[in-house]
Amino acid sequence: MKNWGKTAILCGLIFVSCLLTAQESKLINRIGIEFGMNEFIGKTVVPDRVRAGDIIKSGSTFNNTIDVPYIGIKYEQYFFDKRMGFAAGLRFTQFSSAIHGKTDYFLIIPYNNCFLWQFNEKGIYTDYLRIIRITQDNNYLGIPLEFTYVLENKDTFFRPYIKVGAVVNKLISTKNTIEFLDDQMNQYADAVGNQVEKPNAFNAYFYPALGFKLGKNRYICGNVEIQYTPLFIPKRIHPFISPDYGIGIQLSLQIPLRKKTK
Repeated sequence: MKNWGKTAILCGLIFVSCLLTAQESKLINRIGIEFGMNEFIGKTVVPDRVRAGDIIKSGSTFNNTIDVPYIGIKYEQYFFDKRMGFAAGLRFTQFSSAIHGKTDYFLIIPYNNCFLWQFNEKGIYTDYLRIIRITQDNNYLGIPLEFTYVLENKDTFFRPYIKVGAVVNKLISTKNTIEFLDDQMNQYADAVGNQVEKPNAFNAYFYPALGFKLGKNRYICGNVEIQYTPLFIPKRIHPFISPDYGIGIQLSLQIPLRKKTK
């Protein structure tokens, strides 16, 4: 874990250094803000405290998702005739996923939509709580690193590009939201939350992307891209799911730090 921390600090220093030296560079330098949303899809990981059979088990079908919205700032520099780019920044990301009971689409009975959570065990006696849903929201601060290749040689208004990127995240906070079948059980929400598995302190994922730029190099421009995520580190990037792949969209606005003069 110490190596992860040192890497994060080093990348942060490089990012700040790039900003301070951008005005002196003859390359194209941009600072921007990014917004994105990913959906990671995979198999449910059922906590040990859930009574067997109350939640759809892991199997060959994709039966759970992680919602991954994010926002960040990014410094980008282009070289090699303004077609090859490198970007680094800081990104705030939330990983949100939930587990819930089986849903009976034919019988609308509340009990069928909940699961039993093993709350306490004393000798031969076991206490269960009926829970409809547990949602865990994990907030991370990360450092994205991206390499871009612009397919269009000319500085036109519309330019498609391809990208490969990765982001390394450090956990900063987590929140468990417990929805009980009986509202009187809300008094046990904190206790149940403490029994839920904790998220990883660090995670990372890799993503290729295809997008296009709107705007010329010397002006403010926007980017729109579609991302595909095939690789996660660790594989269980969230306690409730082991994702197999992800897909998402990113929007960004970039401002040139220096106008290139001929």
